[in-house]
Amino acid sequence: MFRNKFTILLLISALVISQAIAANLYKYKDDQGREITGSRVPAEFVKNGYQVLNKRGQVIEVVQRTLTAEERAAQSEQLEQQRLLEQAALRQEEEDRMLLRLYRTPEEVVRRRDATIEQLEAQMIVLNSLLEDAEEKLAELEKRVVNNENAGTQDPANLTAQVEDASNEKIVWLHS
Repeated sequence: MFRNKFTILLLISALVISQAIAANLYKYKDDQGREITGSRVPAEFVKNGYQVLNKRGQVIEVVQRTLTAEERAAQSEQLEQQRLLEQAALRQEEEDRMLLRLYRTPEEVVRRRDATIEQLEAQMIVLNSLLEDAEEKLAELEKRVVNNENAGTQDPANLTAQVEDASNEKIVWLHS
């Protein structure tokens, strides 16, 4: 008896499921662009996409059309761009967290920046002074060389070395 009830229940369930599946309608477009509603979608129109309707004609599922190779490539490129943007956003968030660990307030960042600028300006003053001194020393040594040439005397050996040293020193201060 239990077996009979189970078999009947199984048959009724199969009937209800098959009627539910059969009750669905499909809406698709044919080659001329006309909307067709039917109990199935012909294989040649599946690639165009279709809608699954319930027995009251309400859309219960939308199956998108198959993308062309160009559309797939564009979609892939768009996904890659989105991934890159998300990575950049994550990096920015991490950098922001690091800044928040280093500085308590935006004012502290400004104070630290201003102090760094003051230090750099002081270093520039010193370097400019050293550069001016090197230029003056080089100019003086070059003047001595010219005076010796005009007088017809030979330059002392160390004078040429001093000119080279002064020239190198000027280059060092220029690149500092």
